[in-house]
Amino acid sequence: MFQNFGLKPAVRGGAVLGAGARRRRREFLDFVIDDRPLLSLFDGEDVVSALATDLPPRALSGEVDRLLLRGPSSLPDGRQVLYCCPECGDLGCGAITAMIIQQDDCIIWRDFRWQDSQDQELESYPDVGPFRFSADEYRNALEHAATQNW
Repeated sequence: MFQNFGLKPAVRGGAVLGAGARRRRREFLDFVIDDRPLLSLFDGEDVVSALATDLPPRALSGEVDRLLLRGPSSLPDGRQVLYCCPECGDLGCGAITAMIIQQDDCIIWRDFRWQDSQDQELESYPDVGPFRFSADEYRNALEHAATQNW
């Protein structure tokens, strides 16, 4: 049985935090599984998806290719970054990652973790996933995202 996969525009609001510090506004595409934003399952983590809509088209296409398993993972253990720091996108700040695998006509997201660029697992999310998607629906949603002017 497959879950439905889609993408939905989302916003991380900006703010003035005091003493000249600011929180950057970011627009991104959130992953939606069975009509529920995936980000809602991560207890208010302050992150944005790797599909930030202010990325240059080539960078956004690269992120789509990575999620479609057409490009290498940005992590040495083969995990894929789903959400990252909204200020800089740097893995050193930490990221929500998952294993993404394809089995025949199925894409599986499993083993969700918070980790950093040092391969340190800081937290796992045992109650999130695994999710199984139709490979065609998954590919169509991501390829559509790469061709839009956000």
